[in-house]
Amino acid sequence: MTDLFFSAGDDRDEQISLLFGDIVLKVLGQLEEETRIVLSKRMCHEKGPRELMVKLANDTFKVAEPVLKNSPALTSEDLQSIAATASMDHLGAIAGRKTVDKTVTAVLVERGNAKVLSKVAENQGAEFADSSFIKLVEKAKSDESIQAALVNRPDLPDEAAKLLLPFLTEQLKERISVLGADSTLVQLLAERAATEVAARAHRLDETREESNALIKDVVSKKTSIDDAVSAFARADRTVELGILLAKVSELPPAAVSQLLLSANDKPLVILCKANDVTPVAYKDILTMRARRLRLGGHELNASIQRYSALSSEGARRSLEALKQAGSGLASKGKTGRKAPSAADAK
Repeated sequence: MTDLFFSAGDDRDEQISLLFGDIVLKVLGQLEEETRIVLSKRMCHEKGPRELMVKLANDTFKVAEPVLKNSPALTSEDLQSIAATASMDHLGAIAGRKTVDKTVTAVLVERGNAKVLSKVAENQGAEFADSSFIKLVEKAKSDESIQAALVNRPDLPDEAAKLLLPFLTEQLKERISVLGADSTLVQLLAERAATEVAARAHRLDETREESNALIKDVVSKKTSIDDAVSAFARADRTVELGILLAKVSELPPAAVSQLLLSANDKPLVILCKANDVTPVAYKDILTMRARRLRLGGHELNASIQRYSALSSEGARRSLEALKQAGSGLASKGKTGRKAPSAADAK
């Protein structure tokens, strides 16, 4: 019967097609699956009897797959109806059709698992309503394969692209960069980068202003030096701490900044003691140095003992000697010569 149907070629009219469909439908239930698979494969590219094609499309997946993927006889309504109740394998076959209209993709997005969603998102012949895109993005949050498929879609609307961008991996962001300037994601990524740079610059400006104000308050005695030392040390802001100690000691900031992370802590002991930094605040500096220089407990205890042993008056005399030494302040770190100590100053 199928051979006769095909032999009619383009001459067969609608009546012949309907007659063929009626006959095959009457015996379809008696055919083994292997025979139905052969029938499905032979009929899948033909605009055969719609009722017969719908029946084959609702069969087991092996029978239905060729028809679901290829049949021009299936309407959007047929595909929606099948997708609403069929297995994920059936949905996957529909997702791979040459074209899939918005009403069908809406059902696939609603019901499909990750495999189905990736497949339909990869299908450039599939059309999506904006609402379906947004729902697809929501489901893509925990699945990189769906994200990767969405990245390559030129029709991704702005709203969906904005929702997608925050949880993309760095690899996917790199892939976006080669998509072309007309890609929505490329433009959004560039805008986001510019915004982040501006925000970082703004934060740095604000931090710099706050630091300068704090240092100024310490120099003018409006704020205790301990508060500023602890704040900078705990935030690991060595530059600001160096500037602070340089200002109150009337020394070059560059030289003092080097002392903070120098292996030799004696000049630092002198600076802090001469400016009445308490042992509590000085320990904050030691904690910062320990993090940066990976110092052990023995070295920290030795530094604490040196700090306790030096008197404020002795430190101030030593500071005057350091000022006279000028650029030799951090000489040990640069040339290997020993920096002046409290004992040297005496």
